[in-house]
Amino acid sequence: MITETKDILYLVLAFCVLWFTIFVCWLLYYFIAIMREMRGMSKDMRDKVNHVMGIFDTLKEKLERSLSMFAGLAEGVKYVGSYLMDRRSSSRRAGPKKKKHEKENVDEDTIS
Repeated sequence: MITETKDILYLVLAFCVLWFTIFVCWLLYYFIAIMREMRGMSKDMRDKVNHVMGIFDTLKEKLERSLSMFAGLAEGVKYVGSYLMDRRSSSRRAGPKKKKHEKENVDEDTIS
């Protein structure tokens, strides 16, 4: 069977090719396992990012609603403030009014 050194060379080369093939298969198996794990991690990361974005969207909507309510409230306060300022300025134009107790004192002085 093994008669020449060439036969020993071919036998060693065949054995090396066999081990190289086993090594490549093992390497390929681990590479695929790592890729599968990375795919799972990226899916989890995507889910978490989507969850966080949902939270931010909810906060944004609540903030917008609050600001719109606050804008309405601010408009109401502005209206009331301008009404009070107009009322105050109209009372100043009419002149100072005497208070009720001063008016009574004046009436008592005129009677005496």
